[in-house]
Amino acid sequence: MMIIRNGHVIDPLNGVDGIMDVVVEGKQIRETGTDLPFKESDNVIDAQGCYVVPGLIDHHAHVQPLAKIGLPSEASCFASGVTTVVDAGSTGCANFIYHYGILERLRLDVRAYLHVCTTGLDSLPGCLEDVNPNHWDRSAIRECFARFGGKGGRLVGLKLRTSAPIVGSLGYSVLEKTVELGEELGVPVMVHCTNPPGPLADLLKLLRKGDTITHMYMNIGPNLIGEDGKVIPEAYEARERGVYFEAADARAHFGLPVAREAIKQGFLPDFIATDTTKLSMNLRPTAFNMAMQISKYVALGIDLVTAITCSTVNPARELGILDIAGSLTAGHPADIAVLRPVDMDTVHGDRPYGAKDQHTFVGHRLYQPVLTVKAGEMVFRDMTF
Repeated sequence: MMIIRNGHVIDPLNGVDGIMDVVVEGKQIRETGTDLPFKESDNVIDAQGCYVVPGLIDHHAHVQPLAKIGLPSEASCFASGVTTVVDAGSTGCANFIYHYGILERLRLDVRAYLHVCTTGLDSLPGCLEDVNPNHWDRSAIRECFARFGGKGGRLVGLKLRTSAPIVGSLGYSVLEKTVELGEELGVPVMVHCTNPPGPLADLLKLLRKGDTITHMYMNIGPNLIGEDGKVIPEAYEARERGVYFEAADARAHFGLPVAREAIKQGFLPDFIATDTTKLSMNLRPTAFNMAMQISKYVALGIDLVTAITCSTVNPARELGILDIAGSLTAGHPADIAVLRPVDMDTVHGDRPYGAKDQHTFVGHRLYQPVLTVKAGEMVFRDMTF
């Protein structure tokens, strides 16, 4: 058995927030508690001074092999405490199937949104995807969800980017058609909102319960903060309706002034994610990885328990995998991350260094991943831990 002892366990689903031990037997969590007995033959790991949390869920990234520019899935995710990752539309109905077999062989749990564009984001970088509804292969999209969707399936919903340069003169009609198709298929929609073709309020009005607006704190074009300096009322109305708000920041999808003002007003994310690729992973002062995202949002004033909730139980519930991920429930797969608090000054920001409109601030604590366990197996351990 593996026993992670003396750590500060944060397990929001089960209301746990305190010092205790976590016992792993085989591939599952056996129990959590205090002063649990152990044998000399057990693998005992002292996590004193660290936080022990459910394996992190990155609800928005682009991973190999689904994306040409995808981050190296297991290497990147396990090293940042992530045990489940969601690819946000790298593939469409023409190419998802060719990568499915590889996903089945990974230890990392990879779920995916299917892009409405037939080839997804496969053309990036270089040219933008074709989102014209007249060019969608609806029958192939239906077949993909019939084969790979549903309870426990790899496909979890439809993805659309509504940036003005992508949708052009079609405007929000593309989103209307995407939501209609999602309704027909019985799946949620994730919509990228950076640089929208019209008021963000109009975008929000089109979304249904269970849909996700990603890049919620972006600052390119109409955004979450209205001319009066307040979060727009349509955002509150959408949240009341059951729309999810996701902070997936990458390099260009985060505006520090927008985030600061919204957080100050109490408008927090439902999901914290990264939207990283191999072009943006591990870059400062932007998203970097999931652990850095958690560190940044705690530095912005979101308490750690809420940040962990947005990175574990909330996305697990939305994905329909709460029975296998997002908590440290006894009998569930042993997906665990151990984060060490490190007090050091770190610059966080909303643009790559050198951009003339960059905004930055200094955070004073990082949450460093030092151990990741996937299905009971240690898949990453920092040599200093």
